[in-house]
Amino acid sequence: MLLAAGRWCARRPKRTVAVWLLLLVSLAAAVGAFGRVTSEAVTIPGSDSQAARDTAGAFADAASGRQPVVLHAPADAAPLTSSGQRRAVEEAARAIEGVDHVVAVTTPYEPAGGGLGADGRTGRLTVELDVGGRDITPETTRAVTDAAAPAARAGIEVTAGGDLAAAEDKGSTGHSEVIGLAAAFVVLALGFGSLVAAGVPLLTGAVGLGVSLCLIGLAGHLMDMPSSGATIAAMIGLGVGIDYTLFCLTRFRELLTAGVGVEDAAARTTAGSGKAVVFAGGAVVAALAGLAFGGLPLLHALALAPGIAVLVAMAATLTLLPAVLSLLGPRLAPEARGDRKARKARERFVRQEPGGRQDPDDRGEPEGVCRAASGADRAEAATSVPGPVRLEGPAAGTDTDRRAEPAAGTGVERPETHAARSRPVGAHPGAGPAPAGWGRIAAFVASRPWRCLLAALALTGVLAFPATQLTYGQLDAGDKAVGTASRTSYDRLADAFGPGANGPLQVVSTLPAPASGPDDARITAVTAALRTTGGVASVGPAQLDASGTHVRWQVTPTTAPSDPDTVALVHRLRDETLPGAGADAGLVTHVGGATAAQADLNERLTARMPLVVGFVLAVAALLLLVAFRSPVVAVKAALMNLVSVGASYGVLTAVFRWGWGAPLVGLEGPVPIPGYVPLLMFAVLFGLAMDYEVFLLSAVRAAYLRDGDNRGAVIAGLAGTGRIITSAALIMVSVFLGYLLSDDPVVKMFGIGLATAVALDATVVRGVLVPSTMVLLGRANWWLPDALDRLLPRLAIEDDGHDDAEPPSPATGGAPLAGARSAS
Repeated sequence: MLLAAGRWCARRPKRTVAVWLLLLVSLAAAVGAFGRVTSEAVTIPGSDSQAARDTAGAFADAASGRQPVVLHAPADAAPLTSSGQRRAVEEAARAIEGVDHVVAVTTPYEPAGGGLGADGRTGRLTVELDVGGRDITPETTRAVTDAAAPAARAGIEVTAGGDLAAAEDKGSTGHSEVIGLAAAFVVLALGFGSLVAAGVPLLTGAVGLGVSLCLIGLAGHLMDMPSSGATIAAMIGLGVGIDYTLFCLTRFRELLTAGVGVEDAAARTTAGSGKAVVFAGGAVVAALAGLAFGGLPLLHALALAPGIAVLVAMAATLTLLPAVLSLLGPRLAPEARGDRKARKARERFVRQEPGGRQDPDDRGEPEGVCRAASGADRAEAATSVPGPVRLEGPAAGTDTDRRAEPAAGTGVERPETHAARSRPVGAHPGAGPAPAGWGRIAAFVASRPWRCLLAALALTGVLAFPATQLTYGQLDAGDKAVGTASRTSYDRLADAFGPGANGPLQVVSTLPAPASGPDDARITAVTAALRTTGGVASVGPAQLDASGTHVRWQVTPTTAPSDPDTVALVHRLRDETLPGAGADAGLVTHVGGATAAQADLNERLTARMPLVVGFVLAVAALLLLVAFRSPVVAVKAALMNLVSVGASYGVLTAVFRWGWGAPLVGLEGPVPIPGYVPLLMFAVLFGLAMDYEVFLLSAVRAAYLRDGDNRGAVIAGLAGTGRIITSAALIMVSVFLGYLLSDDPVVKMFGIGLATAVALDATVVRGVLVPSTMVLLGRANWWLPDALDRLLPRLAIEDDGHDDAEPPSPATGGAPLAGARSAS
């Protein structure tokens, strides 16, 4: 099916590209017409905070709730209590009432208003709107603050707070995407030696990113989509989109070098490397699907956003990419690099031959000159230099071919002479010249598996150790960047009214019979109990709904929303204060508010995390078992992924909970880690790790099916895939680190955590841990019980539908080999 799809797109390249561009323009127009909607609301079905929120629906409140607008008179201005300032504030309130969507404004001077600080210099207007927090736009916030111009003219500083501030602070991460794309372009240009080839992954990645972000923005109209969801999706979608295209483009260039036609090469790339992309991308989506076991709409949204990005990246790789490859065709072939090497070889020949002269019009090869036989040069040298001798053994396919000796007297040294002087440690006799780069690393690891295994485990263990102290917390506006509206309003309210003013709790009770009024004995008993509870700064007057059967209190803690003591207060109210105060009267009471909801969220995540982790581990092992038909390889690979995840958790804890190097990432000090961050990171990292595992194990398995030599297969597999895996990882790390420029601490957490895990996974895990354990396990790697053999489907990820011999593919480590299909 993939072969047919790739061929169809390659034969109709302009039509395919037009369809993608039309899709992008249409979705962008839809976002322009309907807007991109985000919401930070947290819904936790079955929790006490959710019950409080549902019960509060009985009160006739505005859709937005009471949003603060903070007023601050600096030292050189009159206090807000002066008559002139009061007139300016009241005039501003009347002007704000005329703003679209505003239904009510309360001044600090009214009994139900926000109040004034003790020094009379800080107060707050409360603004009620007919739209909820997800529908408050930056334009709405600007209209409200602009309407407060009378106060500003009186020297009063006006700052939006709450959801109004969150809307104003919504920033674009476009600079992060640009940095990631620029870094990827540099890596690709150096790797391919061609600006045209380097631009192909960026083109498909950028188109896929644009489509993904538009779809996620529109999805916000159907569900609560956090603002960080789109950023995380962009981070992951851009990384995997470029990586998938990189693997396929490398295969396409090799097929062109081997003489395959452009259209056929594009189709076979889609069928071969595209199959590995489908498998790897499917693993990412399956891992994200495991978050459904968290039972939280927030996790559903945070899983859906990157899931959309990965699916779009896969679709672009399988359809848009073959069309682009067909359009560019020979311009993507690596002839230019080969021509440069040939020119250097001719110049070297002329310089070294005594009295040698070369006709400037003569472009032929001097007899006996041999180029380094890798990639395009190997194919060219095979046609111009007689007597190729193919290397055998574990170094086969990874180093230069052994060529015939140069003609006597030419003075040209055979290129592999230097490499042949020493054999790599652990190489078989007769294996040929010493490998370079990853081939040398592979041979070193294979010759010292225990030492390498223990050293890698020690390194990752040190990095993972801080994760033993990983605790969940909650962020508040005090963790925002200095200068943002959210941070400014938070600091001013905390200074004037105490830190708890930024996160009041909402206590809601349902009465078995209507109350006679606020002085009802049942209500006053609860009010008294709340005021005498430790950790409570103040309790607002009790409010009754129209039916008299529901009552609520606003409780202001003495501590900030992110302080663990505030969470302790929530539990104290639920477990001690309220049961004793209202149980005898038949009151059913719940504690809600943002702080209570976050506490319930973290507790739910802690309880569900084992289920999510178990599901992701099982899915990863099952997919690898189906792909490689080896229980040992599948289980070992799934467990190995835990190593990079644990190390990334350790770095996350050290940087954000302990504050090590926090200023380097744009933070003032330690910040809490929300519970959903490690859980979402686990699913994402497991999926991304599967990419590299598939590419590496495909190469190892292909070599093992060919030669039956486990140790040699491990060396050949790592040597053949190490360079492209590390290049792909470098691109992804560059993309992730680009998001450290975001002001959002959550985005910084994902950037640091994902970059750390991918870097370790592509080097320490895939380069040391996996090969060393496979060497130690020997033939046990490929043990398969007969019953399981009959049950499993027979897949060949490296198969592109052609039986003829082909050059090795970085995405698979080798072409389809004799017997591989039947043995797989």
